[in-house]
Amino acid sequence: MFKKALFISSFMLLALIAFSQTKNRVSMLYSPANNGVDIKSGWMGDVGHTGKGANLFEFRYSRNINSFFSIETGLQYAHNKIETHYFPDGVTHYKNSEIHVLTIPIYGNLTFLKYFFVEAGPTLDFESKHASSTSIDDQSGIGLAFGLGGKYTLRNVTVIVNPFFQRHLILSPGSGGAVERLYESGIKFGIGYNF
Repeated sequence: MFKKALFISSFMLLALIAFSQTKNRVSMLYSPANNGVDIKSGWMGDVGHTGKGANLFEFRYSRNINSFFSIETGLQYAHNKIETHYFPDGVTHYKNSEIHVLTIPIYGNLTFLKYFFVEAGPTLDFESKHASSTSIDDQSGIGLAFGLGGKYTLRNVTVIVNPFFQRHLILSPGSGGAVERLYESGIKFGIGYNF
């Protein structure tokens, strides 16, 4: 009888340990972000851009490698509004543009002090619906993202607050030195499920 009780207790303890050390998380995040377009220094012309805000929606998958490091990927959609101003005839003209970017991030995420994390990595960006009439370069290419934030887990649910900065078009296969790069910054708010 003692051996049976020991076996069942050991089995239950191992099951609890395995349950408490989940390795996967799926998360949904949202950010009402700031945005803008950087123009490469040395570029001359009569065009400027003002960011009018962005909405970012992100689905993310995280895989824990150990207790403090994880690899994350997913799919992000960003809807950016940009105002372009130019004055070819001495009078300022304005044009509003919308930039839709689908992003696949690949982050390394380092957790410290249990509740805080830093993440960074490249992003693969695809601009959808790029209009040739817009004066902003197509943002499809490779970008870079960086974030620092906090997370709190209760049972299988994690709440995430993630200040971030990401820049698109660091590298582009077809631009040959593009000069206009879209960026977003803000705070992502999210909720995740651990399994």
